[in-house]
Amino acid sequence: MAVDPLSQPLFYCTPEVDDALAERRPLVALESTLLAHGLPPSERARVADELEAVVRSEGAVPATIAIVDGRFCLGLAGPERERVIAGGAEKASLRDLSVALGLGGVWATTVASTMAIAARAGIRVFATGGIGGVHRDVVETFDESADLMALARYPVAVVSAGAKSVLDLPRTMERLETLGVPVIGFGTRELPAFITAKVACRWWPAPTRSRRWPGCWWPASIGCRRVAFWWSSRRPRSWPSRR
Repeated sequence: MAVDPLSQPLFYCTPEVDDALAERRPLVALESTLLAHGLPPSERARVADELEAVVRSEGAVPATIAIVDGRFCLGLAGPERERVIAGGAEKASLRDLSVALGLGGVWATTVASTMAIAARAGIRVFATGGIGGVHRDVVETFDESADLMALARYPVAVVSAGAKSVLDLPRTMERLETLGVPVIGFGTRELPAFITAKVACRWWPAPTRSRRWPGCWWPASIGCRRVAFWWSSRRPRSWPSRR
């Protein structure tokens, strides 16, 4: 059912997220497309709980983002979460945000739209699996993920396991350089390809191994109105190291 976005608050926060925003405690945004489309239905609730538990174990508050009934939901609990993981949710990227607000219903957010909503809400850190990028047939199709433009536009640090392995990774790196997006490796000189750890794609500057380093670099990045794009090489030993 269509709704009037102007007749209600733009954001709906769970009490946990609302308190964290008011008290300026650390928050980490999480996307909802994984829960709505990326997992078998029987696994969605368990994975949602595990992802949020990891964030809490590091001393932050998780804010899984979705769009439900014409509002941006910061944190999913109760009926809202059940509706997202039940199946049938639409997928909302950047271009779909106004449509999702106007049409109502349930929409799962991508990397790009999660960044946009997090930035609007004042959440500065977002954790995800693999981002989109430049596709291998880009010369013929001009197919490039909206994730890259979002990385250049919104002041949100993105912690991820690299870009998806099906992409053209060297061109993805070139595009990020053109857009002025800082790319930082945590303990690695190679770009991890989600879900593998190494590919033949390197970048400058040298990687960092210090967990304190982001606290020094991130404020400077915000001051320059740029975003962080952060990769970690750590992964289960059972994962392949090459494609």
